[in-house]
Amino acid sequence: MAIGIRAAAAETMFWLHFVMVAMWFGLFLVPASLWAGKISFHFWFILIAVAMQFGWGAVLMPVTKKYRMVCPLTTAMQLLRGYPVADARNNNHSCIKEFFHRIGKPVPKKAVTISTFVSLGIVTLQYFFFR
Repeated sequence: MAIGIRAAAAETMFWLHFVMVAMWFGLFLVPASLWAGKISFHFWFILIAVAMQFGWGAVLMPVTKKYRMVCPLTTAMQLLRGYPVADARNNNHSCIKEFFHRIGKPVPKKAVTISTFVSLGIVTLQYFFFR
């Protein structure tokens, strides 16, 4: 029974990730005229998410022996799936990549990383020049 609960918890975390990523990119489609504080919210949302991933990557560095962005939610999800933190299937996993693989449109991890930094760059420009 515990295996079923762990699998359900991991799947819930996967879909929570999906909601966060959908909001991350979906906010680009919301006109600032509909939500006066959208640009500020979007900037801080993305900045905090990226900072958390860099910070968590630093915390895990003694275990993983590499410094990279690692999402704490992904770490927990992969632990529930049975992958220890030191395993690359945990600390090098991408939920966005997994989502696209699930829908039959695989994307390289590098594309996910580039999308992260491009979106951060865009919201930074919006925050400092267009709010």
